[in-house]
Amino acid sequence: MKINQSAGFTLLELLIVMALIAVLSLGSWQGWQRWQQMRQLNDTAQQIQRWLLRLRSDAWWHNADRVTWLKPGRRWCLGSGKQPDTCSPHSRLTLLAPWPEVSILSVTAEMGFYGVKNTARPGNVTIGSDAGERRIIVSSRGRVRICSVSEEGC
Repeated sequence: MKINQSAGFTLLELLIVMALIAVLSLGSWQGWQRWQQMRQLNDTAQQIQRWLLRLRSDAWWHNADRVTWLKPGRRWCLGSGKQPDTCSPHSRLTLLAPWPEVSILSVTAEMGFYGVKNTARPGNVTIGSDAGERRIIVSSRGRVRICSVSEEGC
C-alpha cells in the first residue's frame, strides 16, 4: 500500500490568508494615520501653549508689552514684537508651524501680555487639521489652557 503524505498548504489556502492580511493591514494603516494626525494636532497645541507661556514670562520679566501677530499660510508663524518679512526659527518671540498639516483657523487680534503681572488681553488661537480642532485660550489674568472645540464651555 502506498501512503501519500503531502506537506504544505494549497494555493487557495495561501490566497485566503494573504487576502485576510491585506484587509487587516489596511484597517491598521488608516488607524495609524488618524493617530498621527491627532498627535500632530495635540503637539502643535502644546507648542503654542508653551510659546504663549514663554511670552507671558518675558513680558512680566521685562515689564514690557508682548502683543501677538500671525503670518498666515501653509507654513504659518506666530510672533510678538515687530513683524518681520520672513519668520526666523532663531527668534525667541516667534513660533514656526511645526506641522504643515495643522493650520491656524483664527487668532484674536491684539491678544497679548502686558508688563504688569497677571494682566493680559484675553483671546484665543484656534488650530485645526483632519483630526479635529483645538483652541488655546488666554484669560485676562494670563492663564493659558488648551481645550477641544467640541467640549462644552470651550
